[in-house]
Amino acid sequence: MELKKPWSPRMVVCLACCIHAVPVASVFGQEYSPVVDDRFETVVSQPEAAPPVETGGPKGGWDLGAVISAAYDDNIFLSATDPKKDQVLRFSPTVACSKGDEDEQVTEGAFIKAGYRPSFVFYADNHDENRTDHEALATAGWRGKVTRVIYTGALRKLGDATSETGRPTDRLEYANELRAAWMAKDKVSFEVAAGDRRSDYIDPVYFDSSKNYGEVAIRYAYSPKTRLGLAYQVGRFKVDGTGPQDTHQLTGSLEWQPREKVRIDLEAGAEHRSYDNGSSLNPVLEGRVEWTPREGTGLFATAYAREEASAFYAGQNYSVRGVTAGVSQRLGANWTGKLDAGVERNRYEVVSGSGAAGRKDRIVFIRPALVRKIGDKSELSLFYRMSDNQSTDKAFGYDQGMIGLEFNHKF
Repeated sequence: MELKKPWSPRMVVCLACCIHAVPVASVFGQEYSPVVDDRFETVVSQPEAAPPVETGGPKGGWDLGAVISAAYDDNIFLSATDPKKDQVLRFSPTVACSKGDEDEQVTEGAFIKAGYRPSFVFYADNHDENRTDHEALATAGWRGKVTRVIYTGALRKLGDATSETGRPTDRLEYANELRAAWMAKDKVSFEVAAGDRRSDYIDPVYFDSSKNYGEVAIRYAYSPKTRLGLAYQVGRFKVDGTGPQDTHQLTGSLEWQPREKVRIDLEAGAEHRSYDNGSSLNPVLEGRVEWTPREGTGLFATAYAREEASAFYAGQNYSVRGVTAGVSQRLGANWTGKLDAGVERNRYEVVSGSGAAGRKDRIVFIRPALVRKIGDKSELSLFYRMSDNQSTDKAFGYDQGMIGLEFNHKF
């Protein structure tokens, strides 16, 4: 019996990292990679989405790359009251390695992938804010005839400004997950998983948080182009200074490619969360639609919804709701135009204690770019990014504009 891929390594890595990642709003504030989706897990799990680093082939190997970005930013710290302008230079070398073959057509075997990227950030005027960020990811697995075991791990040390704090925020984030799958029938598989994630802040004014969870799931391969899933997750969320939050989450998933040029990935459901001041039922959503109407043209749309614990306000959570859309159009042999935009809404509520809540953020961004391919291994991008956060708290919110150049090279 051939073991189908019950939960692809790409999805496992994405879940482990996206669950643990900072809120999407803070991604808008990064100085780096405003042209492409700058999620480092692409190095390990999605080589097609983030050149110039690609994972090795079936026999494994090493991949080396680097990105250099130079930009003018009119609000480097996302401040609502004291925006600072500066020229920002960022250099990010990347090293990734892989061994073994994770392809579902291979019946048995082990595989491992790992990547590391330091990012050196330099400011022309604000020298005291120069820093080095670190990101490391790994996924390893073993595949038998009817079983599969996968471990994923992520570690990040970041210091960029976030929309929640409105200032540079040094933090350490990590996540781990162990997932096992059993192929009960040709098209049906069962999974069990356990994992944890944590955010630790260097400044004691912020509140650290952690989550431990367990999950069971069933996957059904209806056809080669359609996969369905149902998952139940139970977890315990802890935030400094408050009681634990217990979560129960039920989601359904769909991986569907109705046509060669259309792909839909969707996970949606609900989460029941209990905390000191009561409980709530919240939507859970991660969805993406991709469409390639013709060669050289690509469109996408995404939507997401989740709950996060505030690192800034004691005893508060905030809901995250957002949508993005984008288009990529090839202009001749070596040129590509890109445009993407999105909106996100964050709403805070008190879940422990009696503090005042009510802050609401509405973040809008737009990112046009012109990309020039240089040979087979390099790209040069001219980009502009505008983002705006309308917050009901006048101490937060910001306007930010950035223009610059980015050079990507794969060795």
